[in-house]
Amino acid sequence: FILCTTMSTHLLFLVCVLLFGALQHVHSLPRTHPARGVEDDPVAAPGAVVVLGDARFTVLTSRLLRMEHAAGAAFEDAATLAITNRLLPVPAFTTSDTNGVFILTTSALELTYKHGGASPVFSPSNLVISLKGQDGVTGTWQPNQTNTGNLFGTVRTLDSVSGPLNLNCTELNNPEQHCTFGLVSTLGWAIVDDSARATFTQPSNGAWPWMQPRANTSNIDWYMFGHGQNYKLALQEFTMISGRISLPPRYVFGIWWSRWWAYSDIEFMELISEYEIHDTPLDVLVTDMDWHITFYKEDAEGKVDQAGQRMGWTGWTWDDNLFPNPEEFLAYCKSKGLKNTLNIHPASGVQPWEERYPEMAVASGIAPSSQKYVPLELGNQTAMELLYDIMLLPIQNQGIDFWWLDWQQGEEWPVMPGVNPTFMLNYVFFTYASQWADERRHMLLHRWGGLGNHRWNIGFSGDVVPVWPSLNFQPYFTATAANVGFSYWSHDIGGFGGADTPEMYTRWVQWGAFAPIFKTHCTKSSTVERRIWAYPLPNFYIMRDAMQLRHSMVPYLYTAARNAHDTGTAMLHPLYYEWADVTEAYQFPTEYLFGDDIVVIPVTSAMNPNTSLAATSVWIPPGSWIEWFSGKIWTGPQTLSRQFAIDDIPVFVVAGGIIPQTPYGSVPLTGGSQVLPPVLGLQVFASAQGYGTTNVYEDDGNSTGFLYDQQAWTTVTYQQQSPSEVLVSVDPVNSTFAGFPATRRYQFTVTGVYPPSNMTINGQAIPYDFDGEAIPSWRYDGTTLSIVVLSQDMPTDQTTQLSITTMAPLDPTLLQNGYTLQLRRAGTIKTLLDQSFPSVFQEDYEAVIDAAGTGFRITGNPASALSELKNFPMTYAAALKQVSTLSNLPPAVMSSAFA
Repeated sequence: FILCTTMSTHLLFLVCVLLFGALQHVHSLPRTHPARGVEDDPVAAPGAVVVLGDARFTVLTSRLLRMEHAAGAAFEDAATLAITNRLLPVPAFTTSDTNGVFILTTSALELTYKHGGASPVFSPSNLVISLKGQDGVTGTWQPNQTNTGNLFGTVRTLDSVSGPLNLNCTELNNPEQHCTFGLVSTLGWAIVDDSARATFTQPSNGAWPWMQPRANTSNIDWYMFGHGQNYKLALQEFTMISGRISLPPRYVFGIWWSRWWAYSDIEFMELISEYEIHDTPLDVLVTDMDWHITFYKEDAEGKVDQAGQRMGWTGWTWDDNLFPNPEEFLAYCKSKGLKNTLNIHPASGVQPWEERYPEMAVASGIAPSSQKYVPLELGNQTAMELLYDIMLLPIQNQGIDFWWLDWQQGEEWPVMPGVNPTFMLNYVFFTYASQWADERRHMLLHRWGGLGNHRWNIGFSGDVVPVWPSLNFQPYFTATAANVGFSYWSHDIGGFGGADTPEMYTRWVQWGAFAPIFKTHCTKSSTVERRIWAYPLPNFYIMRDAMQLRHSMVPYLYTAARNAHDTGTAMLHPLYYEWADVTEAYQFPTEYLFGDDIVVIPVTSAMNPNTSLAATSVWIPPGSWIEWFSGKIWTGPQTLSRQFAIDDIPVFVVAGGIIPQTPYGSVPLTGGSQVLPPVLGLQVFASAQGYGTTNVYEDDGNSTGFLYDQQAWTTVTYQQQSPSEVLVSVDPVNSTFAGFPATRRYQFTVTGVYPPSNMTINGQAIPYDFDGEAIPSWRYDGTTLSIVVLSQDMPTDQTTQLSITTMAPLDPTLLQNGYTLQLRRAGTIKTLLDQSFPSVFQEDYEAVIDAAGTGFRITGNPASALSELKNFPMTYAAALKQVSTLSNLPPAVMSSAFA
């Protein structure tokens, strides 16, 4: 596509577009997923295996090799914590064994093993693998070689981190962090050492598999990823052998409320009402540890429970002072469409004061009269099943949708060799079948436990310190986790401990709007606030806009989540996945790809107090990109030095991109993210290049039906047929999902074009309506230069085609020159001048008022768009000139206007 933009002749361009369209169609065909169990066979195909005495080599793909060395040829065929499937189609490869030198060759790699007839333990002197340059990199690997190009992975937690954390596992050297190197490297290779990880049992009766220590951890079990610069393929092949990235329920991508506070049921209901009053979306209600019985006073006195843990931190019994009727409260939440989760710290086991202690004690072989606690035995399958069945399921059945695990008791807790407590807890809480008997999709919130943890969402990054360096580190940290397949880090928006400023919280909310998960949180303190309406009014409006935008983007996010499940490429991933051979793709750590079509670089530093702007360097990748909130088109690659106001979010959409959305008002703001929208929004970022396509994924949102192909894919295509002619086509849905609607309305938003002179949907003329509420109708937004079209109910099994002829040809010099940003700045300047009364009067800045009102005038009279836009550069210049003549303005106002 980028090459298409460089074509000089019209004919070549059209040919290129047609070819690109065909390739896109092939690439974007709806994906399927086999039924559970098909992908999990740890025994490789016999044709992929070569045994040489105590050495065994398995060719999993042309770029992925398993290398084992086991005394007595006692090789491991069981699934491990990280690797669950080895049965893949056998790739083409050749072998030779001459004079004690074994050579195995695939299309991408060549392995040489000098065994001398005795199969010695692998060492640099006898084993080497060469990369053949198929994926842009040549070179060799030998055992014990340091991977100086590793692009890193992730760690267990960011607890108490107040800035960047070293993700180089060798240098970090902290076993508590389960630091995991990335599966991608600029050297073209990565090694996974699976030698010491525990394995899973293989029950023949279909029972729940459990973990067991390796029989011999001195054996070697290595996996060689030799994918060169094809980073996305490395991650895809990793998920082929380790399991797919889990697909969370749809509601996960909405707005979460979390705060450590002793809320009562009434106070939570009041909070929900406040969200509704302030027109702010809400989908998930998180209740921290105060839902259960606590002993803060005893804890403050240093008292501990029978397990030696802090009193009251573990709890399995509702605090009836705060929640006298939990079922009634949770039913109220469900009536609002909300999902609920509770925080648990399980380390204390079950103490005698718990409501279900007698039942748990008897089941565990303890006499209740002894008042001895039931210890937490993480490595004991029966004990964990009892804990879940007796202590958790009764609460879950009252209306809890998933659990927030908050393990903080150290990673040396006894489980079994090769298994840490975080990994074990994640496995138990995500996979234990009894809790998902109703076929609800599995869901969990907890920390990272090590390689393989990508199968069990969602990550909780811990209690970060609310300072600018913490915020600045989070985008990089989140993107880098993609290198081990971990797609869903959630962060405490605003930070955890201590108060932050309105500016910092606003920037954190903006980052959250373009993060995998949007979850506020903070410590238990009356000085820390997370309700956006408790902040100054300008900040509230900006944060609410960001949250409403997030709410609207759920169709885009859910599609990206499904693509992550299918391909192994996380929703939020580094730039170098797409531009591996471009140096700059590695040099902007806070910039990332968000899905397939959006590049984001959140503002993560404070504004200059003199200008009220924050300086940020931006890299524009190769191709054409439209800055979402300025309307300006950029051609990359190039580096920009930009300054952003508090209401700016640097977001760039690929030219011609189509972003599926939920239009405002089409679903409730409270609990609406889980709803399949009756009106599907499709925002097209028009460009002179003239082509774009997307596929929108949908299912029922919260069941495992998608594993059995109960799903729907809708292909949408945009074509700029001529400079004045736009065609947007919605193909018949490809659906095997019984709940998919037979008809639905579409809201098409075509951004960066003039108003229409003619418009039809499937040949039917569409009338103009100022509010755009009539069905069907169109309106024009003069602030974003967008045609907004609302269709009638359209059959989803038929093509819907929007055809627009604009009043003038698409002209980037007027339509995509940053008008939207300048218009917003004019409005900001007007507000500052209004607030300077009586130092200045409206008569002193009439040109500013004129410039700031341009968008509203165009909206009210679309026919004026061409003349207004031609005059706007002069109008805006006159406004700035007028401001410069005002001598009695505060310096801050003047510098803000001219920064």
